[in-house]
Amino acid sequence: MKNVILLLLLTTIVGYFPLFAQKEKHANSKRQIGITYSSFGSNDVFRKEELTGGAGYYGDRFYNLGICYLYPLTRTFDLETGIEFGDHKITITPGVSPSHYPSYSAGFSLITIPVAVRVNFLGYFFINGGLIFDVDASPSIAITNQTGLGFNLGIGFKYNFKCGFTAFVNPYSKFHSLVPFSSEKYPQHLLESGIRLGLMYRLK
Repeated sequence: MKNVILLLLLTTIVGYFPLFAQKEKHANSKRQIGITYSSFGSNDVFRKEELTGGAGYYGDRFYNLGICYLYPLTRTFDLETGIEFGDHKITITPGVSPSHYPSYSAGFSLITIPVAVRVNFLGYFFINGGLIFDVDASPSIAITNQTGLGFNLGIGFKYNFKCGFTAFVNPYSKFHSLVPFSSEKYPQHLLESGIRLGLMYRLK
């Protein structure tokens, strides 16, 4: 129930961001909305202080599906937000003799709301970065609950089609739950690096 309330609260906060940007209207920029898919990278789990004799956690595979929304602030800067669902698979190696306790697979899911700034340059390129709000949607506990605040950073290439669509490729890194909402003394963090593909449509 707490996760649901948190998600609704964050969604409401994000919804107010365009209101603060209305002071910098300009003629040629348009709002965009679209879909994204992310994968093709790594999803490593780490602690800031590793525990002696603790289990090893190794990223296996992941994917993210999302809805992206771009709101122009100026000719160069856009506000980028939306919502993503991420599915992660990892391999856990117990911190004892592997002959008695073999490695096994586990999974967890995240709902992520980014609030980022996109800086456009040279017509076809951009840099994007900002905060991410994570809600751990896992039915079971594979790692520390990842609900919390994190950070993402990426660089991308985009192409605008005359029909109103824009396609982009966006290599990125996400640092999840750097400020966790859990009370665990030695929390784990997810470091995700991959390539995000997107198809956007320019709204009238």
